[in-house]
Amino acid sequence: MERGLILLQSQINYLSAPLPEVLESISWKTEGVVGQAFLEAAERMSARDGSSAEEIWNDVWQKMFPYLFLTTEDLDALLLFGKTLGYLDKKQQESSILLLQHYIQSTLERGKKRLEKNGRLYYGMGSLSGLLLIVALL
Repeated sequence: MERGLILLQSQINYLSAPLPEVLESISWKTEGVVGQAFLEAAERMSARDGSSAEEIWNDVWQKMFPYLFLTTEDLDALLLFGKTLGYLDKKQQESSILLLQHYIQSTLERGKKRLEKNGRLYYGMGSLSGLLLIVALL
């Protein structure tokens, strides 16, 4: 996801391509469900079925949510970003992308700290449980 946002930011800054083309280009460079989400958004925006970019963005990410390792707070941040898609000028869209990237970075930092803290706890509990099992069997 982070790579897709970096690509989106660079393409908005340096290209004047329409949003569907930008999203399709990003989908080729990202893998997995995230790449599929960008591709589906690009295809639906190219179809011009009367839906706004925000509606398409929300529909696509809500559809892909069960297949992603995101919390509901992460999805909310992603959907909030979708409200700015296609409506703001380059500088404001860049600020919006930077805000979402900052959110992703802070979430990753918190996850790493929680993993470090709980990882040691679970490792210790596993070791002690194994010792308890050995003592109980003797």
